[in-house]
Amino acid sequence: MLRKGIPDIRYLRAQNPSIAAQMLNLDPWQHVSLLPASRRDISVVVAEEEVSETLGDRIRIALGGDADVIESLEVLSRTTHADLPEAARSRLGTRDGLANLLVRIVLRPFYRTLTSIQTNAIRNVLYRAVHAGPVLELI
Repeated sequence: MLRKGIPDIRYLRAQNPSIAAQMLNLDPWQHVSLLPASRRDISVVVAEEEVSETLGDRIRIALGGDADVIESLEVLSRTTHADLPEAARSRLGTRDGLANLLVRIVLRPFYRTLTSIQTNAIRNVLYRAVHAGPVLELI
């Protein structure tokens, strides 16, 4: 506990995967929020060459000082314009050179619980930061 700087002995037996993974090495302790997570899946249109790293960078920049509320960001699927059904193409307004991403965002602040309204507001900020299509789908 002293070597890692673990603040509470109960963390040594925690079942939370974020905590348990830290017990496998001697790296310094990284605080883990024990508050409930909020999850939002968003469907965004981006350039075909967009990668997860730049997507994450754009999201962190958009949130600024509130970027610490993001626990994880995962691209669940990527579908190019050519592979989308015609109904989806027209609904999303895609064209050649664009792709549709399904992105899962998990929000978990350290010291407060987010309301649904706050979570949706953050979702809209993230959506606007990464969406490059002509049709906006805001909550």
